[in-house]
Amino acid sequence: MAYNSFQGELLVGKSNFIEWYNNAKLFFEINGFMPYIDGTEETPSKELYFNIDKTAKIETPKSNELAVKYYEKLAEYNRNNAKSLGALKSIISKELVERFYKNTAYNLYKAIIEAFGESSLDLIGRYYNKLINANYSSYKAMDEYTSIIQSSSNYLKELKCKIPTPLLVTILFKGLPSSFEPLISRKYEEIGKDLENIDFNKLVNELIAEEARISNSIDLEANKATKYYNKNNKTPYDIHYNKKGHLESKCYNKYPKLKKTNNS
Repeated sequence: MAYNSFQGELLVGKSNFIEWYNNAKLFFEINGFMPYIDGTEETPSKELYFNIDKTAKIETPKSNELAVKYYEKLAEYNRNNAKSLGALKSIISKELVERFYKNTAYNLYKAIIEAFGESSLDLIGRYYNKLINANYSSYKAMDEYTSIIQSSSNYLKELKCKIPTPLLVTILFKGLPSSFEPLISRKYEEIGKDLENIDFNKLVNELIAEEARISNSIDLEANKATKYYNKNNKTPYDIHYNKKGHLESKCYNKYPKLKKTNNS
């Protein structure tokens, strides 16, 4: 049987537990490991198949058929538990495998949850810092920038520290360059009229569309300027910066996206 691969980074500790935990649950569920991971699938009860005298420590099968059935079920459980344990070990760091030496998937999972699963001020602070320090220029594209903000917000929500949507929008706008200012001004006015019903996903889609529009506009202006100066055999001169050999339409300072595009 082919298994779906794990989507995420290996667990290294509390620093990436929340991200790992969500990916791990999905990985276990789609591959059928979860009943052995969370303990809902238990070892077959021997008492259903054997008469057990605990005082004399004697076990007598209720029938040969039931005895065979018990050992078949036990073997199946042990095989599936071994697969689940292997799957869990494969998505945590080698150091954690050695630190939490356990012989069942359930015991290893329980040890990990107890060690890293508790909410803490440090963990909340880490995701909050991710939010307030997020900046569009640090990422390759708008969808990556907005994904970081959305995922950090979702993790804080799971830690019972939900960020109000108006504040989330403010954080989102704060990290955008001046080229988005016309759209931001319009959206501030529009959103301010109905703060209780902000459609954050719609706003993200609008920003992605605006990024594409700005990119196309910059490329068009740069192509026009290059063709003009090449045709007239002149050295480019930027009136805005009063610089010879410098085009405003290709300026990294004014259009940070150009720098990211050239470096990618």
